[in-house]
Amino acid sequence: MSWFAIAIIAYFLNAIAMVIDKTLLKKEIPNPVVYVFYIALLGAILILLILPFGLTIPNTTTLIIALISGVVFIAALILMFQALKKDDATRVTSMVGGLTPIFVFIFAWYLLEEKFTSHQLGAIILLIIGSLLIALDFEERGLWPWIEKKMGFAKNISLPYLRKIIWFALPSAALFAISSITAKYVYQNTSFLPGFIWTRAGSLLAVIFLLLFPNNWHAVKESFKKNKENKSATKKTGGRFLFGQACGGASALLQQYAIFLGSVALVNALQGIQYAFVFLIVIILTFIAPKILKENITRLVLIQKITAILLISVGLYLIAL
Repeated sequence: MSWFAIAIIAYFLNAIAMVIDKTLLKKEIPNPVVYVFYIALLGAILILLILPFGLTIPNTTTLIIALISGVVFIAALILMFQALKKDDATRVTSMVGGLTPIFVFIFAWYLLEEKFTSHQLGAIILLIIGSLLIALDFEERGLWPWIEKKMGFAKNISLPYLRKIIWFALPSAALFAISSITAKYVYQNTSFLPGFIWTRAGSLLAVIFLLLFPNNWHAVKESFKKNKENKSATKKTGGRFLFGQACGGASALLQQYAIFLGSVALVNALQGIQYAFVFLIVIILTFIAPKILKENITRLVLIQKITAILLISVGLYLIAL
């Protein structure tokens, strides 16, 4: 199977995970370290599952970069969760997801010296524009009223409001990009499974270091205590949660494998298809299962999303040429 097909499947699975998280999302965001602890724990379980299939120790440089890739990934997650404490989850994840491919493209071009055909360059541009368009939230009525409200046509044109979360989202996107670029370097210098295992090991080491701080360790212990107390209350949603985590874990593995096989910039540029999948799933659930998830989708918002999906579709076509 080609890297292109694997990446599409990965983003489809992650879209499912995102929608499930959206249905289970709590209003309060606890200590971000608690979140990254559970993510690292799932990563450790995944390492144990794939460890029997082979583990080799790469050269010192590759090993260090693999560990750094995992550490940087955790740092990116913490910044993203800090942003989640300050703003809407959909807006934050979309902002980070829309910015990351831009950084990846720049880093891949200059650091990995990846070469792109004219079709691929056009595809990257369309995919990034489509990703940003489908990810942006123009508040109440859509793009054009937002432009009228924010800028207008008067002599004194005011610039759009820059949300404070950009100072968390921007470095988070840059760190996610660095994590992907360093992972690609690792895969260029070793086989996939060892490379994947060592990058996840880096994430685990980063979380272990964070747990050395008493406040973080206390927060994790409190989360275990609350989960135990709320066990009966979460029984109904437990299956949905586990399914979502399974989709997210499979998505992470497949995305890394796509990066191993193909261009890291192209794989990340395809992230826009993930938001297209999310939008389609949300529409389907709104009409057939509103008790699970229902969103008020206006005509102008629908036009915005469909336009973005068309741009993404053209980008996908150019990559497939």
